[in-house]
Amino acid sequence: MLKKFFNKRTLLDLTIYLGIPLLIWNLCRPLLGDYFAMLLSTVPGIIYTIYTFFREKQFSITGLFILGSMIISGALDVYSKTAYQMLWNLVYLNIGLVIFWCFTIVIKRPMAMYFFIDYAFLQGVPKDSSRQLYRQMPFLKYFMFLTGFMAFRDLSDIFLRIFLIHQYNVEGFNIIKIITQIWSIVTMFMFVFGIILIIKKIQLHYTNPIQEK
Repeated sequence: MLKKFFNKRTLLDLTIYLGIPLLIWNLCRPLLGDYFAMLLSTVPGIIYTIYTFFREKQFSITGLFILGSMIISGALDVYSKTAYQMLWNLVYLNIGLVIFWCFTIVIKRPMAMYFFIDYAFLQGVPKDSSRQLYRQMPFLKYFMFLTGFMAFRDLSDIFLRIFLIHQYNVEGFNIIKIITQIWSIVTMFMFVFGIILIIKKIQLHYTNPIQEK
């Protein structure tokens, strides 16, 4: 599953979210200046996300969450007045996400659980059935841990970006983009690994529910 996931999406995502933005930044910066070149570099990712949303019909909590995050990020970029401010936008967005992840854990409605409900629905499992199962222990605990990892991922990205921004400023946009993208891929591997473990636990429940309990 891990190999299949990354074979299909990683190369395309790297091209859309890293390769093309860096190309636009380096080609357009002398003509448009820092702010407009950086703003223009975000357009491919926005178009790709919207296209994927409608193509895959992601009219679910997962899809709406991704689309909502993109809209907020895009709005912050548009209202920014400088390229330097744009570098900080993802820091602010991730701070909001960390708070959100932690809030869903505190109220025992971990967001990862809803992502899994959407995933199970795509596999043919009714949402009511998966929701009822996932709210039980030990599954709820698994989703709380996975949501906690999502908070850790965004928190680590916050500190990494702050360090890189202070270290390289706007002049180091290429370096900042590459390093943060590499870290994103590393944490995505870890996240997918956690997903695989939880799926195996769920499959074990259906094949041997007595042992799982």
